[in-house]
Amino acid sequence: MRALAHRMVDDAITYLQTVRERPVSQPVTDAIAQRFDAAAPQLPSGADAAYREFSETILPYPMRNIHPRLWAWYMGNGTVFGALAEFMAAVMNPNLGGGNHVANLVEGQVVNWTNEMIGLPREASGLLVSGGSMANFVGLAVARNSKAGYDVREQGANAAGKRLTICTSSEAHSSIQKAVELLGMGSLSLRTVPASADYTIDLAAVAQMIAADRHAGWLPICIVGKTGTINTGAIDDLNALADLCQRENL
Repeated sequence: MRALAHRMVDDAITYLQTVRERPVSQPVTDAIAQRFDAAAPQLPSGADAAYREFSETILPYPMRNIHPRLWAWYMGNGTVFGALAEFMAAVMNPNLGGGNHVANLVEGQVVNWTNEMIGLPREASGLLVSGGSMANFVGLAVARNSKAGYDVREQGANAAGKRLTICTSSEAHSSIQKAVELLGMGSLSLRTVPASADYTIDLAAVAQMIAADRHAGWLPICIVGKTGTINTGAIDDLNALADLCQRENL
C-alpha cells in the first residue's frame, strides 16, 4: 500500500504538471460510459486493479476545471496542497458530532478566523458545510427559525397560519429556491423581484414586495443578498440590505 500511495502521488503531480499538454475537453466515450453500467462485482479486485481502472476510466475525463484554459464556468482548479490536506483529513476521518478531539477545535478556529476576516464579532457562531448550496440552506433555516415568531422545530413551517416569505432578486442562485422548498415553506414563499440594470437587487422593489406581503397577511422573514451572482458576478449593496433588514425586522 505504501508503494501504491507513492505511485499515486507521483502520478497526480505529473498529471497536474502536464495539464497544458492535454486538450481542455475530452468527452466521455460510449465505450467508457458503458463500463459504468456493469453489475456490482462479486469478488474484490485488489488495490492495484482498482487504481488501474481509475487511471483508465476516470482520471482522463475530468470536469475540465483543472485546465488553465477553462473559462466557461466559475469553478477553480484546487491546489496540490489542498489535495494533500484532504488526504490527511481522510486518514484521520473525524466525526465532528462531538467528543474530545482536535477536529472540533480546528472547525472553531476556522470560524473565528473567518469572523475576523469579514468583520463579524468573535462570539458569532458558525459551522463548516459541504459547499455554497448547503450554506444557503443552513442560513435560510436560521432565518426561518429565528423570525417565524414561534417554535418552528416543534410546530413545523407555516404553523402560525401565516406564510413565511423570503425575498430575493431574479439573479439568485437556484439553491435558494431548493432550500426554501426543502425547508417545507413551499416555492410560493420565495418572492422574487427583477434585478436592476446592473444585475444587483432592486432595493425599492424589495421594499414594495415586503409591504405587499404584509398587506396580504404574510410574514416576510428574510432578504437574500448576493456577493457575486453566478450569471454576472454582480454584488448587491449588502450595507443597504442590512439597513433595510434592520428597519423591517428581517
